[in-house]
Amino acid sequence: MTRDGGGGRAEPGVPVPGAGDGDGAGAPVDTQRAVAAVGEPTRFRIVELLAVRARTVGEVTEAIGALQPQTTKHLHALAAAGVVRLHKLGRRRVARLDRATLHQLADHFGRLAEHDPDDAVLDGYEAAIAAETAAGPTGEGVRVLRLHRIVRAPARTVWTAWTDPARAVRWWAPPHFAVEALEIAPHAGTPIRLVLREGDGARYESGGRVIEAEPGRRLVFTLAPVDRTGTPLFSAIHTLDLHRDRSGGTGVELRIEVSDVAPEAAPAIAGLQPGWTQLLDALAAVLEADGGH
Repeated sequence: MTRDGGGGRAEPGVPVPGAGDGDGAGAPVDTQRAVAAVGEPTRFRIVELLAVRARTVGEVTEAIGALQPQTTKHLHALAAAGVVRLHKLGRRRVARLDRATLHQLADHFGRLAEHDPDDAVLDGYEAAIAAETAAGPTGEGVRVLRLHRIVRAPARTVWTAWTDPARAVRWWAPPHFAVEALEIAPHAGTPIRLVLREGDGARYESGGRVIEAEPGRRLVFTLAPVDRTGTPLFSAIHTLDLHRDRSGGTGVELRIEVSDVAPEAAPAIAGLQPGWTQLLDALAAVLEADGGH
């Protein structure tokens, strides 16, 4: 018998297990079991060795510096998990990776690695909080945020989506939050109350008041998160302007003037830009799903 350094050739007349003998190659893999098997340090090293080429049990034993019974035990664990295939070639025992299993694992983790818009939002939000914290409170200074969207719906529909609580609850919460309570009415002087709830039950309350309401055109209101005593963490005047866009939709212009920022308000201030960006995206999506009605 000629040693081939990896078992790539079989002895004459000796069948090679796994080479079309219907032993289950390519069958669905228990992903968790396979990952657990590979996660053990010695087995991880064995997988890396076999990724280069197939090896006899003796070669694997020598490469990892272990006793043969220990190596055999590791190989059997990998084989039981579907990661490795063991071939009995006469008196030889050759191990190789089960590439079909690795492809299934790669597909599984490839799906987990697919892009999620939340990733960039969370990264940006964390960076914004760090920058806000480093800058410290702005005192009496005023900061202005401006956001713009084109919504495929008439202005009266957009107006209703903002001022009718039954419709506003459909979009007035960032992803992973739900609107627990929303009180708003399109009349100057009326209070605004918004309570958001996160999946773990945490609640975040904001309060404000309508300053000006011009149906279908302009809504001016204050709204800011409050602390446990009901005190706003900052002052924020929101000015919503609606106008007909040349495309036939409605231009939504939102201007937010922020002042009187409390020292502990950094996360809330940092969240204004990404939060309202997500809300306006949600508004546009809800109205588009409704066909602009």
